[in-house]
Amino acid sequence: MATVYLHKQNLFDNLNKISKINPNILAVIKDNAYGHGIISFSKMLKEWGINKVCVKNNDEAEVIKSLFEEIIIFFPHTGRSAKNFSYCINSLKQLKKNRHPYIHLKIDTGMHRNGILMDELEEALKIIKDKEFEVRGVFTHFCCSDETANDMFIQYERFKKIKNRVEVFCKENEIKIPYFHIANSYALDKLPDTFDYVRPGIALYGGIEGYKPVMELRADVLSSRILKKGWGCGYNKIYMSDEDIEVTTIDVGYGDGLPYFKNGCKLKDAEALGKISMDSMIIKGCFEKEVVVFDDVKEFVKNFDTITYDILVKISPRIKRKTV
Repeated sequence: MATVYLHKQNLFDNLNKISKINPNILAVIKDNAYGHGIISFSKMLKEWGINKVCVKNNDEAEVIKSLFEEIIIFFPHTGRSAKNFSYCINSLKQLKKNRHPYIHLKIDTGMHRNGILMDELEEALKIIKDKEFEVRGVFTHFCCSDETANDMFIQYERFKKIKNRVEVFCKENEIKIPYFHIANSYALDKLPDTFDYVRPGIALYGGIEGYKPVMELRADVLSSRILKKGWGCGYNKIYMSDEDIEVTTIDVGYGDGLPYFKNGCKLKDAEALGKISMDSMIIKGCFEKEVVVFDDVKEFVKNFDTITYDILVKISPRIKRKTV
């Protein structure tokens, strides 16, 4: 069977690098820890010393609720739940329906996807006071932190004003001041101030430059054969050999979450030929043991018109994860 190997020391190196910017880290492990396996990845985070994480929904939170001090749920339901769960509030409508007492208030400072609008803040604060919610955190999300445009700094300045207003409100009403977080992976080393916590996602997994890759995908050999000159291999015989060569079939395909390709693909130390199949692919050469499909997603993604996130998050949860 194919196996995903998780390189713990690479994760620890990434965390150490981030902690030099800000030691207070909210680790984003939504969508099965970006495909790495939420349980395996959470155990490594716990070993390093992470005590707060961010997940997609209540189902993900339930799986790891015994491991962390606080689990921030980006898209929660509205009912009450565990005390260490914090619900992200993405709209006034949600805030009004919410019955869980512990929340993080998301502010839309410019991405215009989710969050309380800036001119809705006063109404939101009134609801929070009336319903006696505990605001554990206030945050926003950058739309363009991976670019060099001014949008990130415009959002940053808007968030500073929000922060000041929330702090005044809390002092006036004798409410505990929440912590503030704004820095995602690309913004970590760009901001004048990262505030109380940073919130890295793809940097943890080594999916952007400057960080070490955590995931390595290896596949087992299914069979080998000689492909004679003039023979084709795979569906529609897209690849036609102009000489006698050895080929090997390995046990990973688009059914395991890899991107579909129809005219070959460069692997770590091999070349895939023709079309990928649902459960396998054919590679050039004779291999007897495991074949490394990729050990750095930043290199593998160059085969495709997509981003590293898209590769990682789609790796099937059925594939065994092994921490090394």
